[in-house]
Amino acid sequence: MKIKLMFSLLLVFLQFNAFTQQQINVIKKPTWNIRASYDSKYGSKVDLSGNAIAMIVDVPNADFAVVTIDDKLSQKWITELSGFPMAIGKFKNNIMVIAATDHSYFKSFSNQFKAYLLEEKTGKLISDKIIYDGSKDFVEMPEFFFSEDGTYFKMATRLTSLKRKVHIGLPIVGFFTALKMDKDFNESQSYTVIDFNDRLEQIQKMEPDMPDGDTWKASCGDDGSFIISTVDASKGKCNVAIYLSSSPSPLKTVSIPVDAFNQEDISSITFASSKKPLINYIGIFYKNANKERSTLIARIDFNSGTFTSIKEVFDKAHLKELQKSFVPANKKFDDLDFSEIKYLNIRHISEYNNTLIVTISPKYSVSSSHGSFTSEGSVLMNGYDAQMKPLYHQFLPRTYLSRNMGEGSDVSFNQTENTLRILANQSDGGSIATVYAEMDLGSGTINKINMIPKDDIKSSYYANTGSISWLNNSFIIPFVERMGIFSKKVDLQLLQLKY
Repeated sequence: MKIKLMFSLLLVFLQFNAFTQQQINVIKKPTWNIRASYDSKYGSKVDLSGNAIAMIVDVPNADFAVVTIDDKLSQKWITELSGFPMAIGKFKNNIMVIAATDHSYFKSFSNQFKAYLLEEKTGKLISDKIIYDGSKDFVEMPEFFFSEDGTYFKMATRLTSLKRKVHIGLPIVGFFTALKMDKDFNESQSYTVIDFNDRLEQIQKMEPDMPDGDTWKASCGDDGSFIISTVDASKGKCNVAIYLSSSPSPLKTVSIPVDAFNQEDISSITFASSKKPLINYIGIFYKNANKERSTLIARIDFNSGTFTSIKEVFDKAHLKELQKSFVPANKKFDDLDFSEIKYLNIRHISEYNNTLIVTISPKYSVSSSHGSFTSEGSVLMNGYDAQMKPLYHQFLPRTYLSRNMGEGSDVSFNQTENTLRILANQSDGGSIATVYAEMDLGSGTINKINMIPKDDIKSSYYANTGSISWLNNSFIIPFVERMGIFSKKVDLQLLQLKY
């Protein structure tokens, strides 16, 4: 009996270790740090040809720099630049970096933005130019859109009614000051979309005719189209408009029924582009007329002006049903944290190999004597086919506690043929662990799941999941230290692993 038990334990040990990724390279002390803007939604790294990556980093004698490393973690070049980095992407076979010319902690960044074009192989500065000089008096909210293949670059900016000044209210009127600031920030004076050529010149500029609705989201399709999605709760509609030229009028607008109770109950609007021209997806998380937390997921065909949609209501009965259906891949990953209905929201939506994946998780902030933290639970992954027919529900079990900014709470995905690779952070006592999994896109089966070995990485560092580079035969994870309130830079370590 003892021999049989020992053999079983050895078999389990060998199977688990066979799943563990093999470390190839590690950089423990790079000569550069990560900018405090590393978690920027506008992007802070870009994958290049030849299995290399370019990253925005912090260096001692310049505002910031762009560094390129290859698939052996060897530094190829580093170019120092000035300004406050906002975004990085590929544009016309070169690397493009966007920076605000000035930045203030209390007044946010200036509304003047400069673009740099760098040669991909050498890092040589090809050109730099002020591409936008906005309002001196009001806060503007810019968005930057790069295509994956570098064919286009677009910028959109919303001019708010919030003045660029230090907003400090007295204790008695502080609450009313905050309300006024929130109202002014959400109020739009104008919204402008700009296209650029490879000489960094504005070639098209428009203020689009907005579809009806107050809650809205702007996106770009892989084909270069610009899309604005709005929800008009009073009329029970989600209006999705597509723009293909400099004309402010949309080429086509598709209206989708949504049973929202009121405008304030729209939690999020998310968007994804299909690989097929003029095919797009939208996901809305909201509270319906029955006060139930719900999703509306739709596939929109702008060729025909039609859509296919599906709804899912997350009430107590459905959550119990989902939790009951969960089958752990192994006993090390069987702790499901998916019970807080009021904190659920869509976190990710994307098409992989003709399968649409929509992820949903609970996320909320808590305050204690130790400070403010963000807690995120397990991730529900819903798969749909091209007709929006549900294929499966699958869970990535995890619980992750981060600082209030939600550092490292996103889940990273990468698709190769019919396999979806998944990487996420997980709390592990006083340290942070990182989970790696592989899921079959057709069936939703988790074929592999394990903890990333971090023997050479500081236990308190988290994986910057938004900046993982998925290479041909390996992947590179930036592990980053926690960011302080006034941090300008944070230390990092780079770990490269085989699949």
